[in-house]
Amino acid sequence: MMSERNRVVVGVDGSPGAEAAVAWALREARSMHCGVHLIHAYGDAYTDRAIEIYGQLPVPELSRVRSAALGIVERAADRAHELAPDVEVRIGAVGAPPVRALLAEAEHASRVVLGSRGLKAFGSAMLGSVGGAVAARASCPVVVVRGPAGMAEERPAVVVGVDASTKSAFVLEFAFDYASRHGLPLRPVLCWHVDVLTEIVWRPETPAPPRAQEWLSEALAGWQEKYPDVDVHPAVVRDHPASGLLAAAAAQHLLVVGTRGEHALLGTVLGSVTQAVLHHASCPVAVIPHA
Repeated sequence: MMSERNRVVVGVDGSPGAEAAVAWALREARSMHCGVHLIHAYGDAYTDRAIEIYGQLPVPELSRVRSAALGIVERAADRAHELAPDVEVRIGAVGAPPVRALLAEAEHASRVVLGSRGLKAFGSAMLGSVGGAVAARASCPVVVVRGPAGMAEERPAVVVGVDASTKSAFVLEFAFDYASRHGLPLRPVLCWHVDVLTEIVWRPETPAPPRAQEWLSEALAGWQEKYPDVDVHPAVVRDHPASGLLAAAAAQHLLVVGTRGEHALLGTVLGSVTQAVLHHASCPVAVIPHA
């Protein structure tokens, strides 16, 4: 039986991106021994009256909108049963704006999964208006399925971005747990930003500054002891964090990054690095809130 907290929520809209999100969520739910909840949010501004500014131009009747929304989640559920008949699936059609509906679901979920292009009303702007807003403000991890994971035969890794803040612990915990459950190697990456001074003393052929290597080792020590089954390959990369993480995550299984942890307005929370990887990564991206 699916519990209120131990479930994976998926936003669906019938698009290829949403279908990929459902498939990703089913694999994650199976590894967590939990169910998935498929929802479609169709807004709350529908009416069966004419829009006065346009004379008698009608808008969709609410009953028809609800029926169409249920059809979307029912078709997604049918596909989910085909892909993973052993995973419990629930569905829901919500008469609320997408961001508000997904944030409410996040309060009772282990993670929220979205496709890289979502609700059709938003078109190609979905990631900024829905995906970005949910990732920035959700109380649980949010996974945006930007692209397919790397090929299994090439043994793709989970890449996790690590920085010098103490809040990296939340990101590392998710990454180690995910890698352990899915039997994947883990590559923690600390990007050492190139500036004029480091350019003078640190050339491409020279190793990373000892303090960077030492800090990364210390940050990983406790997690490696807790998850001895995870094959860990840490790296200090001489690059800007955004470009360094994007390069490290190419053809990999998953990229894990964090938010700033401040529940404020969109645009003040995610930060430039997280926004960049959400828009440009070629593999799924997990955004972890800093509790």
